[in-house]
Amino acid sequence: MANYQLPPLKDERLFEELTCDLFNFVENTSSYENTDFQTFGVKGQNQKGIDVFSSKTKTVIQCKLKRIGRKDETIRKILIQDINTDLEKARDLAIDFDKFVFASTFRDDAQIQEYLNQIKREKELPFHLYYWGWDTITKHIEQSEALLHKYFPKFVKKAKPVKAKIELPDGALGKELSKKNYIDYLKKRYGDWKQIELSKKGEKFNWAAFTISLSKRYKASGINYVDVRHFDDLASYLKSRIDGTIMGKVNKSKGIKNYSVFEEFSETEI
Repeated sequence: MANYQLPPLKDERLFEELTCDLFNFVENTSSYENTDFQTFGVKGQNQKGIDVFSSKTKTVIQCKLKRIGRKDETIRKILIQDINTDLEKARDLAIDFDKFVFASTFRDDAQIQEYLNQIKREKELPFHLYYWGWDTITKHIEQSEALLHKYFPKFVKKAKPVKAKIELPDGALGKELSKKNYIDYLKKRYGDWKQIELSKKGEKFNWAAFTISLSKRYKASGINYVDVRHFDDLASYLKSRIDGTIMGKVNKSKGIKNYSVFEEFSETEI
């Protein structure tokens, strides 16, 4: 099963080009000098029942672009009539081949495949017959980014640009992980305890606004960019905010510590 639902092409010549490119991809016949599968003749010429051929793989291909809005039975009947006509024309083909492929914008169809097997036996044809419906064609197209880009660019996912990682300057708080983690620990302690008070009023603690206010306090673009020389002052400020919460005051009155000191915190992290 194909992963994409690619719409069948509506331009006959474009479908021939797609089929040519597709078989070059599938058979891996591309080389620096040339591409072995080629379109056969041009529109208006007697193409003798084929549109694409490869002398290297001894394969000829007839492309059948069909309007898929009709009933399956109608499309199938027309395809079988076309197959019979093209096989008659191929008798005069001055190309040595042992595989004849009918490629169509109509879906994969068991009845057409069975008909090809039947006609090969009945007419004792010296070459093999194959039917490639749109399901099979789509399955192979999706394996080639080049084919998707060329014929179905709308189905190619655009890669999201990767943001360049900004390197923190020397002396930034974010470069000293243990100190940065300790500040985060104090920030969270204050925010969580402040939220207890705000919940009674049906309000929420604004983490973003609090973080921005801390950065502005030390004239930095973010906590990670705060000069590490302000670490002690920042930690003291956060501790004072924690002690000023209701929970902090209650704990203090009971002789319970509101937070670990930096040395204790660092030991628990190791």
